[in-house]
Amino acid sequence: MNTKFLIVTIFAVVVALTGCNETTETPRQETGIVMDYAGSKHCSFIIELDNGEQIQPFHYPDEFTFTQGQRVLIRYVKLPNIIPTCDQGVACDILHVEEIDCGAPLTDLYSHNSDSLANDPVYLQEAFIDGNCLNLKLSFSGGCREHTVDLARIHSLEENSDDTVELEIRHNANDDPCEAFLTKTLSFDLTSLKNDGITRFYLMANLGDETYKKLFELK
Repeated sequence: MNTKFLIVTIFAVVVALTGCNETTETPRQETGIVMDYAGSKHCSFIIELDNGEQIQPFHYPDEFTFTQGQRVLIRYVKLPNIIPTCDQGVACDILHVEEIDCGAPLTDLYSHNSDSLANDPVYLQEAFIDGNCLNLKLSFSGGCREHTVDLARIHSLEENSDDTVELEIRHNANDDPCEAFLTKTLSFDLTSLKNDGITRFYLMANLGDETYKKLFELK
């Protein structure tokens, strides 16, 4: 075989293989919550995005420190050619990350507007308080329409006098006919409760065949 032809052929193959490793991913910007999966199948910090996806910070700014329950705004690109040892989400380059506040405020519901928010069933996987934030991990069926989730403070004439109120997860499935199992991680700001001197609250949710109700302490 002609030596010159062989060199050109090898060069073309190398260029082609190198091109296959390049990513054409467009940078994305999302918000989410940092979860510490350390000790679970070679995992470390995972960011559970509000859109339901999970990503793994493969590279990120040296000056930033991830902690459990942080709510963050990130700009990132996926790394589809990297197969991580952790099976939670995809590897990503974090181009920018900053800690933000809890996110959504509470919605006040009184007797005159108690039906203004839908109350479709959810599956409550996790609920925990971090600082002034109530973090929720919810699942529900859907996939064809946009779902919204609010956290409502229920005001009534029979509110307890011992600094305890009721908060209810209100899910609007918008009559979604699809049955894919979707998961969202959400965060709600409890600052208004603390400002009102509230020290405890009941968290409630429609689980379909039963009602979830659990008492939480505010510190």
